[in-house]
Amino acid sequence: MNVLVFTSLWPNSEQPNFGIFVKHRIAALAQIDSVNVRVVAPVPYFPKLLRSSIIPAHWRRMARIVDCELIGGLETFHPRHLVTPKVGMTFYSRWMASGVEGLLRRLHAEWPIGLIDAHYVYPDGHAAVILGERLKIPVAITARGSDVSLFSYLPFIRPMIRHGLKRANGVIAVSSSLKQRIVELGVEPEKVAVIRNGIDLSIFYPVDRAEARRRLGLDSESQIILTVCALVRRKGIDRLIDAMRLIPGERVKLYVVGEGPERAALTTQIAEHNLADRVFLVGSRPQAGLAEWYSAADLFCLASRREGCPNVVIEAMACGTPVVASDIGGVRELIDDPRYGRIISSPTGENFAREIQIALESNWDRHGIAMQAAVRPWSKVAEETLAYINHIHCL
Repeated sequence: MNVLVFTSLWPNSEQPNFGIFVKHRIAALAQIDSVNVRVVAPVPYFPKLLRSSIIPAHWRRMARIVDCELIGGLETFHPRHLVTPKVGMTFYSRWMASGVEGLLRRLHAEWPIGLIDAHYVYPDGHAAVILGERLKIPVAITARGSDVSLFSYLPFIRPMIRHGLKRANGVIAVSSSLKQRIVELGVEPEKVAVIRNGIDLSIFYPVDRAEARRRLGLDSESQIILTVCALVRRKGIDRLIDAMRLIPGERVKLYVVGEGPERAALTTQIAEHNLADRVFLVGSRPQAGLAEWYSAADLFCLASRREGCPNVVIEAMACGTPVVASDIGGVRELIDDPRYGRIISSPTGENFAREIQIALESNWDRHGIAMQAAVRPWSKVAEETLAYINHIHCL
């Protein structure tokens, strides 16, 4: 079967770590002999000639992305589409479909597409449904998180999300909580499959803690708390900084791996609380090096305000690190036993401080935590995905 992956959540030459969780599932799917994969990853249009430093870096990056490239051995196309930042969101899916349609028709003529596999419900999924109906190609949409947990509450966007999910031939949710919200939107429960994310066991596995700290230049005597995320408000890093203010002891330190637009605000918050010697924004790191960070930590924290199936929780557990996390999205499905971590129903700074202190004083079976995460490699996710795709074709 020829599967056309359709998503803006995909790595590119300018953003190699972007949408990496989608790439892992698709790369595993492409390893199956009966499946042939191509990727269409639309990017917003921006004139290449406008390179002034006054132009936001994000838009300059978009302009530099090439039209076609190999990502993880998969042929990837980057057609352009119109986007007007912060306004006109109700038109995004139609603009995306218009920007992609010509390319899709050419691909379909030379390489008959058996299924459009769309990731992210809006605008990507709705655009895929528009294109699927025009070209008479079945469509499956995977819901990932904010596309349902946030966008479906926007009154002008909700009708298009409902239309896309109802008209799609199949729907995949990465957590049961996302499925529940999709069903609340009027989609038949039988139509929605829950297929959680997996883990790359060639990257994420336990590393000796002392050796990991030595390689990273971290203090061997400190109690290290780690979070890995983009520096954006919805990731709740401010909650963890507030928690650090309430946790006594110079030996307890928080390391934040990631980059993003909230760096300046977080730096200010750290300074206001006099935490410069206990809270560190270490910047982005390549995924291949994250196992050392997870293994070096005593505890991993996820303080997000919204999530789908947070891969960082699975990655931390695969490295044997216990987790303290907000009760959000599919977190309870990942930490389904108190032996693996603690879940905070009311994720305030005060509650994180209390739960972190309890977790740091607990005895964790790091080997058992790693074994729990290792039961779901991406190959298993790919098998479940293919079974669902075949089910769609039999309907």
